[in-house]
Amino acid sequence: MNWWLLFILQVVIGAFIGGMTNELAIRMLFRPYKAIYLGKWRLPFTPGLIPKRHEELARQMGKLVENFLITPEGIRKMLKKGKVEQEVEAWIQRKLGELASSDETVFTFGSRLGMFPSREGQQVVKGSIKVYIEQKIGQTAHLKLNEVLPERSRQMIMDKVPVLAPFLLERISQYVASDEGTRMIKQMLSNLAGGLGMFGGLAGVLLADEKIVAKVSGSLESSLKNDELKERLTAILARELEQLGEKQVDEVIHWLGEKNIEQLIDMIIEKMIDFDVIGQQKLQTVLTPLLPTIRKAVPQFVANLMAWVETNLEEGLQKLNLTQIASSQVEAFPVHRLEDMIVSITGKELKMITVLGALLGGVIGAVQAVIVLFAK
Repeated sequence: MNWWLLFILQVVIGAFIGGMTNELAIRMLFRPYKAIYLGKWRLPFTPGLIPKRHEELARQMGKLVENFLITPEGIRKMLKKGKVEQEVEAWIQRKLGELASSDETVFTFGSRLGMFPSREGQQVVKGSIKVYIEQKIGQTAHLKLNEVLPERSRQMIMDKVPVLAPFLLERISQYVASDEGTRMIKQMLSNLAGGLGMFGGLAGVLLADEKIVAKVSGSLESSLKNDELKERLTAILARELEQLGEKQVDEVIHWLGEKNIEQLIDMIIEKMIDFDVIGQQKLQTVLTPLLPTIRKAVPQFVANLMAWVETNLEEGLQKLNLTQIASSQVEAFPVHRLEDMIVSITGKELKMITVLGALLGGVIGAVQAVIVLFAK
């Protein structure tokens, strides 16, 4: 055989063996997917390396995710360096705008999110609100009423006194002019006559006269419309409110009666928290008046949320058990899909390994051919 044919043959054989060896080694990472048996004897290297170590690979991937990829330190750095807070704030603001322009009802929106309470849940919510209010009242029982009420509320109440006095006098005047008021005046005059002894009978007849009753009633109505009386009543109400403000909350509650306070709380809750009425309202109707206030509160809410997340991050990740989650996901991932994914990512590199094997095989074959020629 000519030396150059031997040389070429050795190079081709070496390149073929080198390339095929590397190609086979790459394929054996994934294939066969299952063990192959000849009777009871399992063929060596079956299944492939990755199918055989699938569970161990899943555990190691889980540990990798928890210990190196998703760590509290890494997430904290991301929160500080990135624009997560700004993005969350922008997202909330955008969603608020969408909700404020929505025709969806509160009931539909809440039901879609699984948040609108059932009948039993509504009673639980109202009960919780009542307990919260009672707890707050109990916590402030030792404080003065002025210390509990905000300055703005106290000023608003005092501003209503000049309006309250004429309102009360007007209502009293209307009552005096009514039939019931007339009967009350007649009864009062009758009682007055009863206390006059032997002259009571005569006085009772005179005072029971309709003209006398009408005159007394008219005189009372005229007195109630007197400006001086309005000023005095306004001053009295203002003074009484100031004195009331200096009393402790528990004194005021005792004065009003605990049962009355409890009934008042129940009435306010029932009137203000009517879920049937609330549920039929449109989101835009409910949110539009509140939107400016809510938008202003969003930055502080997001800042507090991020601070809470950062504080409880480590405990939260431990409860999530990322190792178990990642391990389960990798273990459930089909091996053929894993092979396709890896090959699609590293296809060029794997081909280069095969080519490199063929190249090295060809070089080795060339060296062998030279050695054989010199040996002859």
